[in-house]
Amino acid sequence: MNIVIVGGGTAGWLAAYIIAKSQPNKHKIIVIESSKIGVIGAGEVSTGLFYDILMGKYFDPGTTLEDFAANTDCTRKMGIRHVNWKGDGTSYFAPVDGSPTQTMSPDIIFNYVLSKFGSEKIHLASYIGQSYEIERMPPYGGALHFDGNKVGKYLKSLVIGDFVSCIDSIVKKVNINSSGNITSVEIEDGSEVEGDFFIDCTGFGRVLMKELGYKWKHYKKHLPVDRALPFLLDYEEGVNYEPVTTAHALDHGWMWNVPLQSRRGAGYVFSSEHTDETKAQEEVEKVLGREIKPIKLIKFDSGRAEELWKNNCLSLGLAGAFSEPLEATSIHGTTLQLLVFCYDYLTQTVEKTNTEINRKFYNKKRGKLYDDYCDFLVMHYKGGRSDTDFWKYMKSEESSTEFVKDILSLCQHTIPSSLNYEEYIGASAPLWNWSLAGLNLINPDQARETLIALDMYDKAEEAYKEFSSQFLF
Repeated sequence: MNIVIVGGGTAGWLAAYIIAKSQPNKHKIIVIESSKIGVIGAGEVSTGLFYDILMGKYFDPGTTLEDFAANTDCTRKMGIRHVNWKGDGTSYFAPVDGSPTQTMSPDIIFNYVLSKFGSEKIHLASYIGQSYEIERMPPYGGALHFDGNKVGKYLKSLVIGDFVSCIDSIVKKVNINSSGNITSVEIEDGSEVEGDFFIDCTGFGRVLMKELGYKWKHYKKHLPVDRALPFLLDYEEGVNYEPVTTAHALDHGWMWNVPLQSRRGAGYVFSSEHTDETKAQEEVEKVLGREIKPIKLIKFDSGRAEELWKNNCLSLGLAGAFSEPLEATSIHGTTLQLLVFCYDYLTQTVEKTNTEINRKFYNKKRGKLYDDYCDFLVMHYKGGRSDTDFWKYMKSEESSTEFVKDILSLCQHTIPSSLNYEEYIGASAPLWNWSLAGLNLINPDQARETLIALDMYDKAEEAYKEFSSQFLF
């Protein structure tokens, strides 16, 4: 099949890479990207799913983690340090993995650690959390930080060849037949690029999807942050990077800090209804105690396409969905979209691939994925902070989704388990519960009472001792 990917960057070249590696020599892939359109590259964050791909879990990656790191300014990521999300200056650490008993109901090691050590040390319930505690990088597992400007170029170098080619141009026109399918795109020199299937990776421009009349499902009521102010930070002399993403809650949103090998990628995600660009920059500079030079102001509309796969076009990355940068849900969702598409739907012919029933199942399941991400992100803002108008709104019922309301109600009586959440690769119960504990929405007494009521406290204690014995304190 002839597949045309419009847009390069991380999403476009990740699409070419996963299709080419999961179904080698099966499809002709053309990526249309423009050297005139820059990539922000302030520092991107992946989840464990991208790490697993590079480690060969799904297909031969054609590279090594060491080579990827050398070419993308990459560092390992153990988790996220959340600072000041309760408004009291405290922080909590959320590892990227779960406990050894995460699939049990209840999760006995998680409950035991919460009951024994409290929310400040809840990370001790996981393998990576234990490693974080003793400041030792685990030999395997975790996620990655990397330069978003370099990763697309590196993935391009891995796949460009007989079956994958690239055109440096901008799409000027999209040609659609009477059935509503894209037949070709016209580029700057007037020539046409034909394809059987198209993938829109053009970011917020949504060059292909807007011609197909896509509809957007808005999350703004629940996630009102709609601006991002990215900037770069040099390391202070003698300071080494930590393998941890920092998410620092500020007055009108939060600031990310991503450690790369050569510098930090940072930015402030804020609500334009509560502050403006100038005040946002002043707030960041006050917190950091230094001046910053923003790369640009990014405007976005939190939400997703109602149909991620419309006719013979799949929307990926920012073109398909974007909630906000917290928890790396965008690149995780993009990667998961691609793996599901390649392994469950993509065949050698467009006739067998682009069927109504395939699109129906894909859109229902992948759409719910992003809706569940929205729930997950909203929960982070429910730590009780109410010191500004932004945080008063985020504390209110108005900003909550129905699922968040239900989970918070459940948390008043018990500790949620894996049975209370949808299960997704790399995004399930543990990630919710790290933050629920860190925000004091669940507490040690509940965890202890849960284990005692089920006569599992001694079993949980023994399981934790056996698990933690491999770590030297």
